[in-house]
Amino acid sequence: MDKSIEDFNLWDNYNLELLKQSFDRPNNDYHRDYSHAGIGIIYEALGYRKSFQELLQEHKSDINRQLNSLKYIREKVDLLRTNVVRPVIIKQEKNESKIAQEKLKNLFAKFHRIAQTLRNRHDNRPTLIIKDEYDVQDLLRALLKEHFDDVRDEDYVPSCAGSNSRVDFVLKNEKIVIETKMTNERLKDKEAGNELLIDIGRYKNHPDCNILVLFIYDRGDNIINKPGLIKDLDNMSTNGLIVRTFINPE
Repeated sequence: MDKSIEDFNLWDNYNLELLKQSFDRPNNDYHRDYSHAGIGIIYEALGYRKSFQELLQEHKSDINRQLNSLKYIREKVDLLRTNVVRPVIIKQEKNESKIAQEKLKNLFAKFHRIAQTLRNRHDNRPTLIIKDEYDVQDLLRALLKEHFDDVRDEDYVPSCAGSNSRVDFVLKNEKIVIETKMTNERLKDKEAGNELLIDIGRYKNHPDCNILVLFIYDRGDNIINKPGLIKDLDNMSTNGLIVRTFINPE
């Protein structure tokens, strides 16, 4: 009996410490509820000496009471899983976002080379020649669908000053919006930068845009200061919107 009581007390104290450390909060209801559930074993009360059977029954009752308390706490633990795993989910989302951005970076880096490859086909068959921004979008759409499951185009951001701005592509699962520009003699550093700076402000309210990716196809080498333009656009990032700019050819 004494050995059983000793084992019980060790087990009980371990549970108290476990609940204290597992639910580290100012008002630890689980630790308090379990602590109050135990009343200890009383050998003598008001001069009445209990029989061994009574002590044994009381000992069993103490054990069952604490077991039931643990079971009650265990049933509520499932309700806490959302909070417990949230940091893991956030970390996973960040990792997936980084992977998506890396895919886009590699794709944009190869865009001009891919466009050049398409120029010549067997027997001079029709092909896609990049002449304007719509051609850029057509080729990019095909490449995006090779790497991402849900690629949507022809979306619109909320109106600004009475006009709507079309979003070229939305990667729905990754919460990434892609805006494309193709430079020409009339659309160089200043002009392209101004257009994109105006557009960036519109994307803050887009429901599927956590990251805005700006892809500038500079086939004619019209952008003189590419690093400077990239820095200026990326610096428009805010807490709610990350801006990433890519120019190809570099």
